[in-house]
Amino acid sequence: MPLKCPGPARLFGPVFAPLRVWAAGACLAGMALAQAQTLNTAPAPAQRQLTVGLTRMPTSAEATHSVQGLIVRLKEAAPHITTVPGLKPLGDRMRQRDAERWRSVLRGAALTATSGAREPVLRPSGRDYEVLDFGRSLSVAEAERVADRLRQRPEVEWVSLNALEQRLQVTSDPLSAEQWWLKAAGGTDGNVLPDRLRGVPGFFSAWTLAGAGAAASGGISAVVAVLDTGITPHPDLVGRVLPGYDFVSDPLTANDGDGRDSDPTDAGDWVSATDRKQARFANCNEQRSSWHGTVIAGLVAANADNGIGVAGIDRQARILPVRVAGKCGAAVADIVDGMRWAAGLPVAGVALNPNPARIINISFGGSAACGREYQAAVDELRGIGVVVVAAAGNDHGNVSRPANCNGVIGVAALNRDGFKAHYSSFGPALSSTGLATVGGDDARSGAWAELLSDGGLVTVWNTGATGPGSGEYAKLFGTSFAAPLVSGTLSLMLGVNPALTVEQLIEGVRKSARPHVMSTQIGVCSEDNPGRCICTEATCGAGVLDAVQALHFAGNPGSYVPPARQAQVLDAAEIRQAVALGQDLPPNHTATASAAGLSGADGGANSAAGSTGATQGVEGGGGGLAGWQASAWLLLATLLLWRQQRGVQPGLRRISASHS
Repeated sequence: MPLKCPGPARLFGPVFAPLRVWAAGACLAGMALAQAQTLNTAPAPAQRQLTVGLTRMPTSAEATHSVQGLIVRLKEAAPHITTVPGLKPLGDRMRQRDAERWRSVLRGAALTATSGAREPVLRPSGRDYEVLDFGRSLSVAEAERVADRLRQRPEVEWVSLNALEQRLQVTSDPLSAEQWWLKAAGGTDGNVLPDRLRGVPGFFSAWTLAGAGAAASGGISAVVAVLDTGITPHPDLVGRVLPGYDFVSDPLTANDGDGRDSDPTDAGDWVSATDRKQARFANCNEQRSSWHGTVIAGLVAANADNGIGVAGIDRQARILPVRVAGKCGAAVADIVDGMRWAAGLPVAGVALNPNPARIINISFGGSAACGREYQAAVDELRGIGVVVVAAAGNDHGNVSRPANCNGVIGVAALNRDGFKAHYSSFGPALSSTGLATVGGDDARSGAWAELLSDGGLVTVWNTGATGPGSGEYAKLFGTSFAAPLVSGTLSLMLGVNPALTVEQLIEGVRKSARPHVMSTQIGVCSEDNPGRCICTEATCGAGVLDAVQALHFAGNPGSYVPPARQAQVLDAAEIRQAVALGQDLPPNHTATASAAGLSGADGGANSAAGSTGATQGVEGGGGGLAGWQASAWLLLATLLLWRQQRGVQPGLRRISASHS
C-alpha cells in the first residue's frame, strides 16, 4: 500500500460535498483517511497569472558564447571617482600609475595590438575595476583562457567573466507560488516560518544548470519508472507519460476485472464497507482511492510553464507508469517483476519494455528486512545502470523495504526548515546510500504540530472517491512524496550527463548534499525521540538534498568538490515554544502494540493486516494501539477536524487523501 502516516490523524479524514467524518478503525498506527487540500482547478484570471515565463534555455551554441568580456581588478586600484565629498581629490599620479600597470598587464597577457590580437577596450566599472571589452562575445572556454593569462600577472588581484546572467527560473503555472519546495534554500531564525526554507532542494535555481547542461549533452530526457497504483489522465501530464504495464496479478486486488495486462490505468484502490465483508479484504481499512501513482508522476514531471496548475521537477523527463498496487497493497512478486520490466529486463509472459527506465521510484514498502527477492532485483538493475529510489516509510521507526536494501537510495522526509518530519522513518539503513529531503510536515500529529508544521507539497490529484474523476491539485505529506524529489533530481542529472553510472548517481546526490541542520533546542532522532527531531548521517543519510550541487556534480563527477558549508543551526522562537511543550512524539517502545504487534511497515492496512500481509507477500501494514486509545484519539480528531473545517479558506476545497 502507499506509505501512510501512523498517528491520530489516520483515524479520521475530512470528506467534501457534503462534509462528514469517516472513522477508519481502532488503531493509532493503522491506516485511515488523511487530509489534503485541493486547490481550485479553474485557471486564475489572466491578470492574476504570473506573467514572467520560464526563461528559454540557450542552445548549445548560445550557451558557449555568452561571455561579454572580462572584469578585472588591479591590486590597490585607484577609484574611478577621484573626488569624494569630504576627501581631498586624488592626484594624477595614481591614475598615471594604473595606466602604466594596465599597459604592462595587457602586454604580458598578449592582449595588445602588437600581439596580433584585437586589443580590448577598458571600460570603468564598479568602484575601481575595469571591463575588458573585446568587441564581441567570447566562448566560455576562450574567456577562461584569457582570464588565466591575466591572473598570472602580479599586478592583477582578480578576474571574473562578464557572463550574461539569466533571470531566476519561474513558471507561468498559477500554483507555482504554492510550491515552496521549488524555491532556493535559505532563511534564518529571524524569518517568519514560511520563509525558512533550510530543508528544500532548490529546483528553481537548478533549472538554469539543467537547461544549459541538457543543451550541451543533446537534450536526452530520462525515463523515470513510477512503480505504484498506475496513472490517471491529468491536464498537467499531457505528453509526459509513456506506455506502461499493469503487473497486479490478483484480479480482486487489481480492481479492473482482470490480472496483468498492458493497461497501467489506475482503476482506484478504494476499500468500501462491502469490500471488507469479503475475506480477501477483511483486514483492510476502509478508504477512498489514493491515486498515488498520479501524484508521484506529477511531482517528477508535471508540465511546467504551461499556464495551468503546478510545475514538475524535470520538464524533459518521461514517466513510465508501472502498476503494481491495487486494493490493500502491492504483492512483492508484482513489485519485483515490475522493477525488472521497467528496467528493460525480460519478464515471463510480458513483452519487453521498449522504453527502459534509468530511474525507478518506489513509494511502497513493508516492515520486513530487505529480503533476497528485493536485493536480487536491486543488484540486477544496478548491473545494467538502473538506480532504485524508495521512500523510507512513515512509521517514525525502522526504515521500510525496499529502502532498507543495499544500493537503494532510501529517502527520509524533512520539514521545510530541515528537521525530520514527525512521521518519517529513520535509522542506520539510510547511512550508506540514503539521504533526506522535504516531504511536507502536517499539523495533525505530534505535540509541536501547530507551531512547526508546513503546508505540504502541492501536486496533481484526482477528484474521484472510487473510480477516476477529474484532474485537480492537492497538498500532501509523506516520505512517498519525498522520494520523487530525489528521483526528479537524478533525472535532471542524467539530462546533463547521460553517461552517469549508478554509482555516480548515488555518489552525486549524497556527496553534494548539504549538512543536516542542527539545533540547540531540538533533540537528535532516536527510538526515544522519534518525532520531529534532528537528523544525522547515521539516521537520515548523507544530508539534505541539494539539486543545484547535484547538477554541478553531474557536469564533472571526476573533479567535483562540494563547497565548504556549515550546518544551519535552528533556534527560532517557535522552536523554543514547541520544545517547552515536551517531546513531540513519545518513545517508540511506549507506542508498540499489544499481542498483534506493530509490523513496522507503512501502508494501507491495520495491525492485523500488517501481520497477515507479510505472510501473503503484500507490502503494506501498520501498527495499532488498544481500542480505548484509538477511541480517545478519534474523539480528539473529530473535534480538531470540526475546528479546521470552520477555517477553510475561500478558493480551497478539502478532500481526503492518503498521507503517504
